[in-house]
Amino acid sequence: MTNHISIGLIGLGGMANHHIYLLSQLKNVSVSAVSDVNKEQLQMIGDKLNIPQNKRYKDYEELIKDSEVDAVISIVPNYLHAKIISHCIQHQKPIMTEKPFTLNFEEAAELKKQYEKQPIPCMVGFSYRYVASFRYAKDLLQQNKIGKLRHISVRYLQDWGIPAVQTTLTWRFKKALSGSGALGDLGSHMIDTARFFAGEFQHIKSLNTTFVNERASLDQTNQLEEVDVDDYSAFIAVLDHEIVGQFMTTRNAVGFSNALEVTLFGDEGTMELSCERPDEISLIQFNHEQKTRDRTSLEVPLNYKRNQLEDFIDLINGVSPEDCPTFYDGYENQKVLHQILGNATITSEHEVIK
Repeated sequence: MTNHISIGLIGLGGMANHHIYLLSQLKNVSVSAVSDVNKEQLQMIGDKLNIPQNKRYKDYEELIKDSEVDAVISIVPNYLHAKIISHCIQHQKPIMTEKPFTLNFEEAAELKKQYEKQPIPCMVGFSYRYVASFRYAKDLLQQNKIGKLRHISVRYLQDWGIPAVQTTLTWRFKKALSGSGALGDLGSHMIDTARFFAGEFQHIKSLNTTFVNERASLDQTNQLEEVDVDDYSAFIAVLDHEIVGQFMTTRNAVGFSNALEVTLFGDEGTMELSCERPDEISLIQFNHEQKTRDRTSLEVPLNYKRNQLEDFIDLINGVSPEDCPTFYDGYENQKVLHQILGNATITSEHEVIK
């Protein structure tokens, strides 16, 4: 019989509600402690979950050290990711951490040294591995449904960064707090999706640019401050087995709320996927007899649906679920981000790409 697992939740912003919902679907699991620097948020979520006052921590390290907390889920700004993972390694506490893995590759390399001396169950929040259509498509690839995979196209579009929305200068627009802009926020998911389907990145060429160079300060003075991260990132790559990849992401795409779209091109067909259509795959196959390109819509079988945090609980219990994004997936992802930032052509509205 599986023992009950007590979860400590660090970071109680909007995404915390999603993780609370996912945990509520699981048996023998509950949130037993919470942590946030925002006192009002700490009390509100604490009340909602009936968390005792002595389990509501302002200091996340105190939560990690709590012997009654079996594992941690961390949903905090990027600059805190490495610190919290490091504390979990030090106290041998299993963790599910959000992406991107760290602020930069230097942090990831240092964490790797710590982790290899004292490994812990560690999952990284690459949630699109749990889109049912993506999981089904990977099986279809392995079944040779579209023949040999030749190239992959991935784009991830949102529109909350457009000037008309007037988004203020949150931490996501500050390099010291986020590491990068759309690239780390959304591009890390594109990188993981490509690794999920096609293997490791071998060669990369990239371009980053910023469309909105100034945003209003958070202090409500309407003073404009400089944005020092990318709004747009595009890169091309060669992955394992000479598979070619084409990638584009931006938070300035009017009409796109949250669209991660993937196209897989094989010798015998093409599969089109979208996180906004998790229950279907658009399949195009070459008909050799008729010399036609036949398009069909495949319904995803129910067995491809899986709660992301089921894998985390399995990790805690000593099971290694197939395709679960672990510490090393986070590390490799950060390595690719580092390569993209290192060879990118940085442009602005005043510069011309040469």
